[in-house]
Amino acid sequence: MTGYSWPHIGVRETCRRMRWHLIFVSALYVASFLGGVVAIWVSLPFAVELRNSLLRTVASQVPFTTITEVLRSGRLLLAIALTFLVNLSSGAFLSTTLLGVIPLLGAMGTSLVTFYRGFTLGVVYYAVLGLSPAAFALGAGTLILELGAYVFSGAAGIWLSLSTVFPTRYGVGSRWAAFRKAWFDTAKLYVVVIVLLFAGAVWEMTGLFLALR
Repeated sequence: MTGYSWPHIGVRETCRRMRWHLIFVSALYVASFLGGVVAIWVSLPFAVELRNSLLRTVASQVPFTTITEVLRSGRLLLAIALTFLVNLSSGAFLSTTLLGVIPLLGAMGTSLVTFYRGFTLGVVYYAVLGLSPAAFALGAGTLILELGAYVFSGAAGIWLSLSTVFPTRYGVGSRWAAFRKAWFDTAKLYVVVIVLLFAGAVWEMTGLFLALR
């Protein structure tokens, strides 16, 4: 029983200690997403152009075109795997968490990425969520699962970035020791990131697969 439960306690404890980082990233996503929705609702020119540019990118560039082709060919499991790997590597680790290797500035960079991503999603999803009940369910489920994962990966990036600036939060005086401990915490947090992104990939790709049939 002990061997089974300790990883879950570790993740829960890490989330508790990082709760303010998680709250901050969540609030940033909500505020920026709503900002994108409002910008499209009032037809601000820069928001409309951003939406059109994003839609062109999704329709014409890798990996989006590759995933679409795989779905159209009926290979649902491969589409799920590709979506999961892209979101995990590019969406979560490279664009948010890895920025944390830069002291202080990395936290600022992660915050900016978070704000921009939330805004762009608000710009694009304003129309998607209003297409039909099925589109709303697919879009809302994808947003909740994938943005939920990015909340954790973003909080991890900020946590890493601040660990070398405030090493005493770990009860150590060495910045390097604090940085190493922050990476252990990040690894625990990525258990949640992986679960949410996998669930998000299954939800999104299965919904799109059924829509294309």
